[in-house]
Amino acid sequence: MSAAATASPLPTKSQLGSWQSTHLDDAASQWRVLAAESEDLLEQHRATVAAPGGTEWVGDAKDAALLRVVTDLAVVTQQSAIQRTAADIAERGATDIRAAQRAALDAVADAEADGFTVGETLSVRDAGPFDLATAAARSTAAREHAEYIRWHAERLAQTDALIGRQLEEKALELQGIRFGGEGAATDDGTIKAVDFKQGPPGNVESEADRRQNEKDAFKEVFGREPKSSADWTTAAALDPHSYAPDVQGVAPEIRVARIAPVPGQGVVRVSQWIEQRDVISGPFKRDFGNTRVADPHFDPAETKVTTYIDYENGLVVTRQNPSIELNDSGGPGQVKVGVPEAVIQQSSDGAVRIKYDAANPFAPEIAKNPPWPLDKNPWTVNGDLVFTPTADGVHVDGTRTNYPSMEVYQDLPDGSTRTVLIDPAVVGNSTGPMLNLPEHHEVGAGGRVFEPFDTGAWNPKYDVQIPLPSTEAGPAASPPAVPQAPRHGTQV
Repeated sequence: MSAAATASPLPTKSQLGSWQSTHLDDAASQWRVLAAESEDLLEQHRATVAAPGGTEWVGDAKDAALLRVVTDLAVVTQQSAIQRTAADIAERGATDIRAAQRAALDAVADAEADGFTVGETLSVRDAGPFDLATAAARSTAAREHAEYIRWHAERLAQTDALIGRQLEEKALELQGIRFGGEGAATDDGTIKAVDFKQGPPGNVESEADRRQNEKDAFKEVFGREPKSSADWTTAAALDPHSYAPDVQGVAPEIRVARIAPVPGQGVVRVSQWIEQRDVISGPFKRDFGNTRVADPHFDPAETKVTTYIDYENGLVVTRQNPSIELNDSGGPGQVKVGVPEAVIQQSSDGAVRIKYDAANPFAPEIAKNPPWPLDKNPWTVNGDLVFTPTADGVHVDGTRTNYPSMEVYQDLPDGSTRTVLIDPAVVGNSTGPMLNLPEHHEVGAGGRVFEPFDTGAWNPKYDVQIPLPSTEAGPAASPPAVPQAPRHGTQV
């Protein structure tokens, strides 16, 4: 079942303040300790059995004991890997829940600061004396505050539920591990012993800092602070900071371009992410993935490449997050980030075409720019997609690489979120980058949607049709604008 298939009940105002998550931090610590202890004990046992004179077992008995130790070592290694992955999920989940809680509480505080009363069911009404001259504006403001609060409250509940489902999946994986062929599943460190619901409130100082960073990033582009849901969604994508400890402070690379707004279409969010914990990135090299399933409320930092189309404010954001190599012990090692490339066109009906290319910063130059005849198939995350707004919402067509997985959601002004597309990686295992990045497949109507962009403008000098003008995304400090399509009879 996808994350989008399960609805979560809306929290009350009291629950927003008491939502708890530090139990996930505690569980993560316990799972890491259990994994390490299991590995240490079994290694000590192996050393004892194998050492000359270190055991009473000899001959066939000793050989059988060694075989059993080797078998159990493989099982413990598998078990500890699951426990460590669960710990990663729990730690990230605790951070995400606290961030969502802080955002919801801030939304309540903003409404109350504007003179409104927020009820237990998150209803919003004017707390001040009735003023006929401002009644209509105050009523509109109350409705907008209510929608914004409820959007964040739903995000909190859904984030909590998503983390719970991910951890339950790891619990099932642990239950399937058996020792020594005896048919008894291990109960050591079982995740099912943990309550995945709320735990005591945690420290939200870092979440407050992140919220301020989002405000600053949005203001740099638009000259004002974010207010609406669309504003805050785009602000998160524009935030030029990294918060995960393993990233070691390396910032994402963000490129933007201005487009003509299409009011009512909200924000389209595109995430290309790696579902596995880690994958093969080159000879004897592995990179960390994102360790998650499709999530309509994904954090823009929990992807490899992210594209946002803010139709309300008229902005395209392309973001590439840092990549982390595994070190020799399987933990986080060197961190690098690449620069995403994006060329953007927009037709008169508001459709946006984005040709994008994002290379793994650890990959050798030949992988990014292979020689002929492989020059059309680099080992990069690339594609050519068209996002077309309609009365029923945006649809996406074009072509993209077979790897990694891609999810597309549309956040509408009424607070709802549409799942536009879930396009899993063709190979959903650690060999995916090596085997599938050079290959492409069609999405939706495929390449047929490119024709209006390739012949939509007119060159009067030669009286021939030419492609619509395009713009390469640039820095947030000075966003370039995608020009409007020239009409027939105008100079190009």
